[in-house]
Amino acid sequence: MKRAATELLVCPRTRAPFDLDAIRTAEDEVVEGFLVSRDERRVYPIVAGIAVLPVALQNHLRHQGNVYRRSPMNDPRLARFLLGRAGTGYVVVPFEEVVGHYRDLAADPPPGYETTPHPEDAALAALAADHLGDRSRRGRGLVVGSGVGRAVFVLCETLARVLGVDRSAACVRRARNIAVTVEDFFLPAPKGSGLKEIPLDLRTLRRDGADFVVADGADLPFADRSLDLVLLQPGDSLGRWDDADRALAEARRVLLPGGLLVWHEALLEALTGTAREALEASETGTRGPFRAARVP
Repeated sequence: MKRAATELLVCPRTRAPFDLDAIRTAEDEVVEGFLVSRDERRVYPIVAGIAVLPVALQNHLRHQGNVYRRSPMNDPRLARFLLGRAGTGYVVVPFEEVVGHYRDLAADPPPGYETTPHPEDAALAALAADHLGDRSRRGRGLVVGSGVGRAVFVLCETLARVLGVDRSAACVRRARNIAVTVEDFFLPAPKGSGLKEIPLDLRTLRRDGADFVVADGADLPFADRSLDLVLLQPGDSLGRWDDADRALAEARRVLLPGGLLVWHEALLEALTGTAREALEASETGTRGPFRAARVP
């Protein structure tokens, strides 16, 4: 995680700012460390460049322990903190989602391999161009329910810094790997192609400015009025939001006045009547399944 990105984070429980204890760094990246809230001195880890910020941290580590047991860790304090709390829970990356959102980057696809962009990624890119095309990569954005990360990279084309939030540590780790890898990255090849893997050309992907956080959309670890754009998906890699109204309220809270709220149309199904009607009435733009509105 870039040091500048850590400055945007606050305690998800109290919204107090953090003190950063950077243990291992690489240029402008914080690879290992701790974020300590200034009010109650609550401690949250940064592991493999990912800030882990669920409100119920202990419960999260217990249910997604397989990810942290596989994560590289050099610092013994960080290892004790995480492995001493990691349970036997198991979460995985849905590879069909990875293939669907990154197939268009295939460098040497076999005959018949589908390489068209995911329709939602194309629609989001068009919506961002409609509303942010004159920004010349200024501003800060957030994707709530970032999954394997492609929406974050799409928005990096028009914003200087974009963070992705998801409750799945496995998906966040996959997105982070795509963001920072300098080696070849591969997708599994389709059956019958005679290939095991298909290489991706990540050079065509805008990755600078992208960062990822493990957190809940209902308790966003960002200060009030701190972001220029928020994309709110109907859920994340662990399923739909338990309280969609609260996730919407959190998205509004972190937006600057005049900021752009983008939502997927499927979110409307989970909102209560009043919240749904107010959101629909505020709509000022649409592309594919995405809707947008300026926040006063």
